[in-house]
Amino acid sequence: MSKIMFCKLKQYMDAQGLNIAQLSREIGVTENAIRGYVKNSFSRIDCQVAIKICDYFQVNVGEMFVIKENV
Repeated sequence: MSKIMFCKLKQYMDAQGLNIAQLSREIGVTENAIRGYVKNSFSRIDCQVAIKICDYFQVNVGEMFVIKENV
């Protein structure tokens, strides 16, 4: 069975009542980049974007991104 990288960004955004446009403005990352992480449709992780996201929510990378079994 293969594994996938899963981003919990939507959970963190929902908990703070943020939408994609708001987060984009707050951290200076394009809405499309954020949308990819929210929908888990990304194929690569941009380290600088991941750092900005994790810094904003004050979490480490292992809390934001997890590895799951691809069912």
